[in-house]
Amino acid sequence: MSEHQKIFLMSDNQSQLVQLKLKVEKLINLHTQLVKENQQLKLIQTQLTEEIKRSHQQVADLVEKNKLIKMAQAVSGTDQNTRDLKLKINEYIREIDRCLALINR
Repeated sequence: MSEHQKIFLMSDNQSQLVQLKLKVEKLINLHTQLVKENQQLKLIQTQLTEEIKRSHQQVADLVEKNKLIKMAQAVSGTDQNTRDLKLKINEYIREIDRCLALINR
């Protein structure tokens, strides 16, 4: 092999190495970006999951309050029955508020 061919072959190998290095660097950068994006998406997923849990709890609380209101409307009778029912409703509402306070901690 002539000296000229050897130099050309070395030059070609160096060029390939440079191109390979550039491609590897691009892949590393892309990987880093994707890892960051994945972390952000996991954080968003966690936040949305918590928001869904809170929403479900609020719906459950509202359903319970609705039941109590319907029960109160359905009760007809003496003032004592109405008063007892209102006291029971207030007790339920206080319990719901305590549960919400615990959840929000």
